[in-house]
Amino acid sequence: MKTKVLGLATAVAVFVHVSARAAEGDSPATRPAAAAADAEKSDSVADQAKLKTEKADEEGPGKPAKEEEAKPKEPDKEQGEDATYGHGMQFGLRGGFLIGEKMYFRYDKSPLCRAFDTSKPSEQLKTCGFTAPPAAEVALSFAPFDSVEPYVFARFGLSGESKTNTNALQLYGIGARVYTMADSRLKVFVEPAVAWEVEGGSGNPQWNPSKLDPKYTLKPEYKKDLIVHVGIGPQYDFAKAFGLFMNAGVDVGVLRAISANLHVNIGAQLRFP
Repeated sequence: MKTKVLGLATAVAVFVHVSARAAEGDSPATRPAAAAADAEKSDSVADQAKLKTEKADEEGPGKPAKEEEAKPKEPDKEQGEDATYGHGMQFGLRGGFLIGEKMYFRYDKSPLCRAFDTSKPSEQLKTCGFTAPPAAEVALSFAPFDSVEPYVFARFGLSGESKTNTNALQLYGIGARVYTMADSRLKVFVEPAVAWEVEGGSGNPQWNPSKLDPKYTLKPEYKKDLIVHVGIGPQYDFAKAFGLFMNAGVDVGVLRAISANLHVNIGAQLRFP
Protein backbone atom coordinates (compact mmCIF):
# COMPACT_ATOMS: atom_id res chain seq x y z
CA MET A 1 0.00 0.00 0.00
CA LYS A 2 2.83 2.37 0.88
CA THR A 3 4.50 1.57 -2.42
CA LYS A 4 1.42 2.58 -4.45
CA VAL A 5 1.07 5.81 -2.56
CA LEU A 6 4.78 6.60 -3.15
CA GLY A 7 4.50 5.96 -6.89
CA LEU A 8 1.39 8.12 -7.17
CA ALA A 9 3.10 10.94 -5.33
CA THR A 10 6.13 10.70 -7.60
CA ALA A 11 3.90 10.87 -10.73
CA VAL A 12 2.05 13.91 -9.40
CA ALA A 13 5.38 15.61 -8.61
CA VAL A 14 6.69 15.01 -12.14
CA PHE A 15 3.43 16.30 -13.71
CA VAL A 16 3.51 19.43 -11.58
CA HIS A 17 7.17 20.07 -12.52
CA VAL A 18 6.51 19.68 -16.27
CA SER A 19 3.44 21.94 -16.10
CA ALA A 20 5.42 24.57 -14.26
CA ARG A 21 8.19 24.55 -16.92
CA ALA A 22 5.64 24.84 -19.72
CA ALA A 23 3.88 27.70 -18.02
CA GLU A 24 7.21 29.39 -17.43
CA GLY A 25 7.88 29.56 -21.24
CA ASP A 26 4.79 31.75 -21.84
CA SER A 27 5.13 33.71 -18.67
CA PRO A 28 5.15 37.53 -18.48
CA ALA A 29 8.88 37.37 -17.96
CA THR A 30 9.47 35.89 -21.40
CA ARG A 31 6.93 38.01 -23.26
CA PRO A 32 9.12 41.19 -23.54
CA ALA A 33 11.94 39.20 -25.09
CA ALA A 34 9.61 37.73 -27.70
CA ALA A 35 8.11 41.14 -28.45
CA ALA A 36 11.58 42.62 -28.84
CA ALA A 37 12.51 39.86 -31.26
CA ASP A 38 9.36 40.50 -33.30
CA ALA A 39 10.01 44.28 -33.34
CA GLU A 40 13.62 43.70 -34.46
CA LYS A 41 12.34 41.49 -37.30
CA SER A 42 9.79 44.16 -38.37
CA ASP A 43 12.51 46.86 -38.36
CA SER A 44 14.69 44.66 -40.57
CA VAL A 45 11.86 44.22 -43.13
CA ALA A 46 11.15 47.98 -43.08
CA ASP A 47 14.86 48.76 -43.62
CA GLN A 48 14.97 46.43 -46.63
CA ALA A 49 11.84 48.06 -48.12
CA LYS A 50 13.37 51.52 -47.54
CA LEU A 51 16.60 50.51 -49.28
CA LYS A 52 14.63 49.20 -52.30
CA THR A 53 12.64 52.47 -52.49
CA GLU A 54 15.79 54.60 -52.31
CA LYS A 55 17.41 52.49 -55.03
CA ALA A 56 14.33 52.86 -57.28
CA ASP A 57 14.39 56.65 -56.68
CA GLU A 58 18.07 56.77 -57.66
CA GLU A 59 17.50 54.79 -60.87
CA GLY A 60 14.24 56.57 -61.78
CA PRO A 61 15.70 59.82 -63.18
CA GLY A 62 18.16 57.83 -65.30
CA LYS A 63 15.52 56.02 -67.34
CA PRO A 64 14.07 59.04 -69.18
CA ALA A 65 17.61 60.04 -70.14
CA LYS A 66 18.17 56.62 -71.66
CA GLU A 67 14.83 56.85 -73.45
CA GLU A 68 15.82 60.27 -74.81
CA GLU A 69 19.09 58.82 -76.08
CA ALA A 70 17.22 55.98 -77.79
CA LYS A 71 14.71 58.37 -79.39
CA PRO A 72 15.84 59.32 -82.95
CA LYS A 73 16.89 62.92 -83.32
CA GLU A 74 14.90 65.10 -85.70
CA PRO A 75 16.82 66.27 -88.79
CA ASP A 76 18.29 69.73 -88.54
CA LYS A 77 16.09 72.34 -90.16
CA GLU A 78 17.30 75.44 -91.87
CA GLN A 79 16.24 78.72 -90.36
CA GLY A 80 12.82 79.74 -91.64
CA GLU A 81 11.84 76.42 -93.26
CA ASP A 82 9.71 73.46 -92.27
CA ALA A 83 10.53 69.76 -92.52
CA THR A 84 9.52 69.38 -96.18
CA TYR A 85 10.67 70.78 -99.52
CA GLY A 86 7.32 71.32 -101.18
CA HIS A 87 6.90 74.64 -103.01
CA GLY A 88 3.18 75.30 -102.71
CA MET A 89 2.35 79.05 -102.70
CA GLN A 90 5.89 80.02 -103.75
CA PHE A 91 7.01 82.03 -106.78
CA GLY A 92 9.94 80.74 -108.80
CA LEU A 93 12.54 82.28 -111.09
CA ARG A 94 14.76 79.94 -113.05
CA GLY A 95 17.38 80.09 -115.77
CA GLY A 96 18.81 77.35 -117.96
CA PHE A 97 21.28 76.62 -120.75
CA LEU A 98 20.20 74.40 -123.67
CA ILE A 99 22.08 72.32 -126.22
CA GLY A 100 20.57 69.84 -128.66
CA GLU A 101 20.20 68.20 -132.06
CA LYS A 102 17.55 69.12 -134.62
CA MET A 103 15.76 67.14 -137.32
CA TYR A 104 14.13 69.23 -140.05
CA PHE A 105 11.52 68.05 -142.59
CA ARG A 106 10.70 70.75 -145.17
CA TYR A 107 7.46 71.66 -146.87
CA ASP A 108 7.75 73.06 -150.40
CA LYS A 109 7.86 76.64 -149.08
CA SER A 110 9.86 75.90 -145.95
CA PRO A 111 13.25 77.59 -145.54
CA LEU A 112 16.07 75.59 -147.10
CA CYS A 113 18.30 73.57 -144.78
CA ARG A 114 21.42 74.05 -146.90
CA ALA A 115 22.58 76.47 -149.56
CA PHE A 116 20.55 76.43 -152.79
CA ASP A 117 21.77 73.81 -155.29
CA THR A 118 21.55 75.47 -158.73
CA SER A 119 22.23 72.15 -160.49
CA LYS A 120 18.94 70.72 -159.17
CA PRO A 121 16.66 73.71 -158.81
CA SER A 122 13.55 71.59 -158.32
CA GLU A 123 15.13 68.95 -156.11
CA GLN A 124 16.35 70.74 -153.03
CA LEU A 125 17.09 68.69 -149.93
CA LYS A 126 13.90 67.90 -148.00
CA THR A 127 15.33 66.40 -144.80
CA CYS A 128 18.24 67.67 -142.70
CA GLY A 129 19.81 66.89 -139.36
CA PHE A 130 22.21 69.23 -137.54
CA THR A 131 23.30 70.56 -134.16
CA ALA A 132 21.01 73.31 -132.96
CA PRO A 133 22.64 76.54 -131.76
CA PRO A 134 22.88 76.80 -127.95
CA ALA A 135 20.21 78.84 -126.23
CA ALA A 136 19.34 80.39 -122.87
CA GLU A 137 15.96 80.11 -121.17
CA VAL A 138 14.32 82.09 -118.37
CA ALA A 139 11.00 81.26 -116.67
CA LEU A 140 8.75 82.77 -114.01
CA SER A 141 6.47 80.40 -112.10
CA PHE A 142 3.94 80.18 -109.29
CA ALA A 143 3.03 76.89 -107.57
CA PRO A 144 -0.53 76.77 -106.14
CA PHE A 145 0.27 73.24 -104.90
CA ASP A 146 3.46 71.35 -104.06
CA SER A 147 3.01 69.04 -107.04
CA VAL A 148 1.98 71.54 -109.78
CA GLU A 149 3.96 74.59 -110.93
CA PRO A 150 2.63 76.60 -113.94
CA TYR A 151 5.08 79.01 -115.59
CA VAL A 152 5.70 81.40 -118.47
CA PHE A 153 9.04 81.30 -120.25
CA ALA A 154 11.21 82.79 -123.00
CA ARG A 155 14.08 81.20 -124.91
CA PHE A 156 16.77 83.04 -126.85
CA GLY A 157 19.35 81.56 -129.21
CA LEU A 158 22.96 82.53 -128.58
CA SER A 159 23.62 82.54 -132.33
CA GLY A 160 21.70 82.26 -135.59
CA GLU A 161 20.84 78.90 -137.16
CA SER A 162 23.12 78.88 -140.19
CA LYS A 163 21.80 75.58 -141.59
CA THR A 164 18.40 77.17 -142.25
CA ASN A 165 19.59 80.78 -142.66
CA THR A 166 17.53 81.78 -139.61
CA ASN A 167 18.18 84.52 -137.08
CA ALA A 168 18.84 83.69 -133.43
CA LEU A 169 15.93 81.86 -131.83
CA GLN A 170 13.15 83.87 -130.15
CA LEU A 171 10.53 81.73 -128.46
CA TYR A 172 7.82 82.60 -125.88
CA GLY A 173 5.44 80.18 -124.19
CA ILE A 174 3.57 78.79 -121.20
CA GLY A 175 3.85 75.43 -119.46
CA ALA A 176 3.74 73.56 -116.16
CA ARG A 177 5.91 71.23 -114.16
CA VAL A 178 4.20 68.31 -112.43
CA TYR A 179 6.35 66.86 -109.64
CA THR A 180 6.57 63.43 -108.09
CA MET A 181 7.90 63.23 -104.49
CA ALA A 182 6.97 66.91 -104.28
CA ASP A 183 7.94 67.33 -100.58
CA SER A 184 11.42 65.78 -100.83
CA ARG A 185 14.77 67.31 -101.74
CA LEU A 186 15.07 65.15 -104.87
CA LYS A 187 12.10 65.46 -107.21
CA VAL A 188 11.26 64.23 -110.70
CA PHE A 189 9.07 66.38 -112.92
CA VAL A 190 7.19 66.05 -116.20
CA GLU A 191 6.92 69.26 -118.19
CA PRO A 192 4.39 69.96 -120.99
CA ALA A 193 4.46 73.38 -122.69
CA VAL A 194 3.45 75.25 -125.84
CA ALA A 195 5.28 78.20 -127.39
CA TRP A 196 5.38 80.61 -130.32
CA GLU A 197 8.60 80.97 -132.34
CA VAL A 198 8.94 84.40 -133.98
CA GLU A 199 12.44 84.90 -135.45
CA GLY A 200 12.81 85.42 -139.18
CA GLY A 201 15.36 84.70 -141.90
CA SER A 202 18.79 86.28 -141.88
CA GLY A 203 18.77 87.26 -145.56
CA ASN A 204 21.70 85.23 -146.89
CA PRO A 205 21.15 85.07 -150.70
CA GLN A 206 22.56 81.54 -150.86
CA TRP A 207 19.28 80.40 -149.26
CA ASN A 208 17.08 82.52 -151.59
CA PRO A 209 16.53 80.64 -154.87
CA SER A 210 14.76 83.56 -156.59
CA LYS A 211 17.92 85.64 -156.40
CA LEU A 212 20.13 82.83 -157.74
CA ASP A 213 17.91 81.40 -160.47
CA PRO A 214 15.19 83.56 -162.10
CA LYS A 215 13.42 80.41 -163.22
CA TYR A 216 13.02 79.29 -159.63
CA THR A 217 10.45 81.67 -158.19
CA LEU A 218 9.56 79.68 -155.07
CA LYS A 219 10.70 81.91 -152.21
CA PRO A 220 11.21 80.31 -148.76
CA GLU A 221 8.74 81.52 -146.11
CA TYR A 222 9.91 82.12 -142.56
CA LYS A 223 6.55 81.67 -140.89
CA LYS A 224 5.96 82.09 -137.20
CA ASP A 225 5.97 78.58 -135.77
CA LEU A 226 3.89 76.75 -133.14
CA ILE A 227 6.11 74.67 -130.85
CA VAL A 228 4.91 71.81 -128.63
CA HIS A 229 7.32 70.84 -125.86
CA VAL A 230 7.49 67.80 -123.57
CA GLY A 231 10.29 67.29 -121.05
CA ILE A 232 11.24 65.21 -118.03
CA GLY A 233 14.01 65.47 -115.50
CA PRO A 234 15.19 65.58 -111.88
CA GLN A 235 15.47 68.54 -109.54
CA TYR A 236 17.47 68.68 -106.30
CA ASP A 237 16.64 71.34 -103.71
CA PHE A 238 19.51 72.43 -101.51
CA ALA A 239 16.97 74.58 -99.64
CA LYS A 240 13.36 75.61 -100.08
CA ALA A 241 14.65 78.73 -101.85
CA PHE A 242 17.25 77.19 -104.18
CA GLY A 243 17.64 74.10 -106.36
CA LEU A 244 19.28 72.72 -109.50
CA PHE A 245 17.53 70.85 -112.32
CA MET A 246 18.17 68.99 -115.56
CA ASN A 247 15.50 68.63 -118.23
CA ALA A 248 15.68 66.34 -121.25
CA GLY A 249 13.01 67.29 -123.75
CA VAL A 250 11.81 67.56 -127.33
CA ASP A 251 10.36 70.58 -129.15
CA VAL A 252 8.20 69.86 -132.17
CA GLY A 253 7.39 72.58 -134.73
CA VAL A 254 4.54 72.17 -137.24
CA LEU A 255 3.98 75.40 -139.25
CA ARG A 256 7.28 76.60 -140.75
CA ALA A 257 8.39 72.99 -141.23
CA ILE A 258 8.06 69.75 -139.32
CA SER A 259 10.98 69.99 -136.91
CA ALA A 260 12.06 68.09 -133.83
CA ASN A 261 14.67 69.56 -131.51
CA LEU A 262 16.02 67.06 -128.96
CA HIS A 263 17.74 69.03 -126.22
CA VAL A 264 19.03 69.07 -122.65
CA ASN A 265 18.33 72.02 -120.37
CA ILE A 266 20.51 72.47 -117.27
CA GLY A 267 19.88 75.28 -114.81
CA ALA A 268 19.06 76.68 -111.37
CA GLN A 269 15.87 77.90 -109.70
CA LEU A 270 15.24 80.48 -106.99
CA ARG A 271 11.96 80.54 -105.00
CA PHE A 272 10.32 83.10 -102.75
CA PRO A 273 8.98 83.83 -100.25
